[in-house]
Amino acid sequence: MRVVIVGGGIAGTTCAEELRKRDANAEITIISEEVHPLYSRVLLPHYIKGKVARERVFLKLEGWYEKQNIEWLPGERVQKMDGKNKFVELGSGRELPFDKLLLATGGQVKILPEDVRGVSYLSTLDDADHLIQLLSERKASDRAGIYGGGFIACEYLSIFSHFHIPTTMVFRSSHVWSRVFDSESGSLIEKQLKKQGVEVISEAVFEQLFGEKELEGFQTTKGKHLCQVLGVGIGTISDLSWIREGHIEVKTGIKTNEFLETNIPDVYAAGDSTEFFDVISGHHRLGGNWMNAQTQGRIVAQSMCGERALFRLVSSHAINVLGLEVIYIGDTDREWADKILVQGSVLEGGVAQLFLKNNRVIGATLVGRNRDRPKLTKMINEEIDVSDQ
Repeated sequence: MRVVIVGGGIAGTTCAEELRKRDANAEITIISEEVHPLYSRVLLPHYIKGKVARERVFLKLEGWYEKQNIEWLPGERVQKMDGKNKFVELGSGRELPFDKLLLATGGQVKILPEDVRGVSYLSTLDDADHLIQLLSERKASDRAGIYGGGFIACEYLSIFSHFHIPTTMVFRSSHVWSRVFDSESGSLIEKQLKKQGVEVISEAVFEQLFGEKELEGFQTTKGKHLCQVLGVGIGTISDLSWIREGHIEVKTGIKTNEFLETNIPDVYAAGDSTEFFDVISGHHRLGGNWMNAQTQGRIVAQSMCGERALFRLVSSHAINVLGLEVIYIGDTDREWADKILVQGSVLEGGVAQLFLKNNRVIGATLVGRNRDRPKLTKMINEEIDVSDQ
């Protein structure tokens, strides 16, 4: 069996590792745009803060691929896929035939329309190295800026707070995580940020950067914000054009069924760019987190080896926002939910959102209420009817 895996992140590498355990003779190739072997993106903020050594960020070393008899092609990009004739073509012109193909391409961060030294993104190990260099050059009077109101923006908050850098956080919406959170959850987080000395500016749209050789600040519709380092966290985007041209069904992400199979036989998808059918919540959705990607990679390997495996998982992820725990559980798509119940308040110091579909909890967000996590995860997993509760 010839298996080609596009994407060397946690989904793709987990699939390759599981395949090798199950099939000693399979020909496995991993194509990765990154030049580094697999590393933990979860550990990058800890590495930046100096809490984890650089070598500890790596989950695999270069020798692991050879030892596992896995062909690893770093720094390569696929430019064409032919599902009918079963091959992919690399940017170098090389063609790789396959019997089974996994698309685990992940996503790339959205970038600002201009750049100057001092602007930082936080997705890859190279990004982390760059930010460490910027932070090492800072002066005592320097100020940090953050543009964005989501997960990465909050990672920047933690990093700048660790280095005691005064910070201005600017975002486009009325409150952080506006696509998921209600105003009460957003207000609780904003209260915590201001308590920790962060200047918060909402409903502001980026216009331009200031500084010729070095960043001096940035302009938004709310004015000029002075800073010498700017962390940008405005979401991710996936280049799925070559996948679409290969007649794979693509909507927001690569569309799959509950078995992570695309509409083309023997072609699977896993990871952040996969729009999978969630059997618990009953619709297609993206699930961009580490737990999701790792489990999906393992499930695909089982299916490739003849054990057609259903993907069913109540995934969750959490982040500590300057002392306030924020947790996502399951499906938190506001448009899909029939009803969203809000429990708690800013005054109580904790807010929970319960996303309901057909009288079942399918997802939840918790701000300052991490004690509810096990109970809600169990309710979602067991598909408990709450109509009488």
